[in-house]
Amino acid sequence: MPSFPRFLFRVKDRHFEEEARQMVASVGLSDIEIRRDDTIKDAWLEDNKLLKTTYGLEDIQAYMENLIS
Repeated sequence: MPSFPRFLFRVKDRHFEEEARQMVASVGLSDIEIRRDDTIKDAWLEDNKLLKTTYGLEDIQAYMENLIS
């Protein structure tokens, strides 16, 4: 059976991908997969344990910061 990452961070393009990698590194969370998908607006983050999806880079950053505080 395949294992799934705790978080899936989907981003629109390379610029958002770089921002996502910086955000993930800054909060020190692990088990995050970052994928590019040009069909979305800018970004979304799916938390597979809490079954919550957060949209937009600012909202995602606040959500990740809240997880580690």
